Amino acid sequence: MTSRIRIFVVDDEKDLTDLLHYQLGKEGFEVKFANNPFEALGKARDFNPDLIILDVMMPDLDGFQLLRMIRSDNILQKVPVIMLTAKSGVEHRIKGLEQGADDYLGKPFDSQELVLRIRSILKRLADQTNDTSSRIMLGKLVLDEEDHSISIAGDKIDFTLTEFKLIHYFLKRKGRVQTRDNLLLGVWKFDAEVETRTVDVHIRRVRKKIADSGLAIETIRGVGYRLSEKIA
Repeated sequence: MTSRIRIFVVDDEKDLTDLLHYQLGKEGFEVKFANNPFEALGKARDFNPDLIILDVMMPDLDGFQLLRMIRSDNILQKVPVIMLTAKSGVEHRIKGLEQGADDYLGKPFDSQELVLRIRSILKRLADQTNDTSSRIMLGKLVLDEEDHSISIAGDKIDFTLTEFKLIHYFLKRKGRVQTRDNLLLGVWKFDAEVETRTVDVHIRRVRKKIADSGLAIETIRGVGYRLSEKIA
């Protein structure tokens, strides 16, 4: 029997976690939650979720702080995270993405939209897992698709799920210019509800992480981006 996909929800509003427990349960997910953010990390480790839904506005320990803890945790660091917030400003979305969130949804939200986003993220992860190829090597960078790791000059570098997908997409298309629309469709798998600014944020983060790899993501003005090897 195939085990159910596990979703862990962190929100200080019990009414919301009860509602998500019911709605996501109806969709076939196994759901657990934490209303106290200080208990969330320990409960999440024990549950070993496939995806985390994380509220931003919580007392004492907010979602951004908790996200940083998740991304530093040996057990949870690769788990995709969808952030929820009542604040819909671009600044909050950009901050969440910069700190390692995989998606962002404003409150109030439609439960079916949340389910679609969950399934989209998990499908991307499954696609990576099922890819039959193993390693891509370029410059000093080695991407291992089998164990979902990236190393530069032998040193393992931590990449979020979306960052991994982005550099993988570029490596498969080395030297070819990619427009923002191409990246939105190829990496995020849909173009609705995802702003082109999202691409720029992730490009900036990936550039920093591959700075010593001998590779560069060039900006092709007015067109998009291209991965190339640096000229020595």
